[in-house]
Amino acid sequence: MGLLFNDNNEINEKINNEFGNLDNHLLAIKHNDIKTGLAKLIASNLFYTLDSNRTFILYFSNKGIHEEEISNSLKRNFLFMPWNEISSFDIKVKNNKAIIELVHIGKRIGYEIPFNGTIFEINKDNLKKLEAKNWNKI
Repeated sequence: MGLLFNDNNEINEKINNEFGNLDNHLLAIKHNDIKTGLAKLIASNLFYTLDSNRTFILYFSNKGIHEEEISNSLKRNFLFMPWNEISSFDIKVKNNKAIIELVHIGKRIGYEIPFNGTIFEINKDNLKKLEAKNWNKI
């Protein structure tokens, strides 16, 4: 949904105004594991389509992960997930995307980080920078 209403300039302006740089962010799509995705698909095709196309800005700081869903508006605040509340953080890199899976206060959250596409073109470089800095963890 956010892909239709926002462009790179708006997204970069939002990140720069909030955090002061553009090196520590990724643009992600909601990623469901097979079991969750299948359950949502069976429950409702419309819900599955809407849920699996949610787009997020993820900003990695030394305090934690800041997340904001991109939708019709970029006027919302970032949701903050401190590193000390994240019990698991895994990343799997494939050819044209990466999958980040984390557990925040007992809830499993998954993000797909595409490397192709107009708004996702910076993801590959930023992913390498973040991995080199250990995701800015203290």
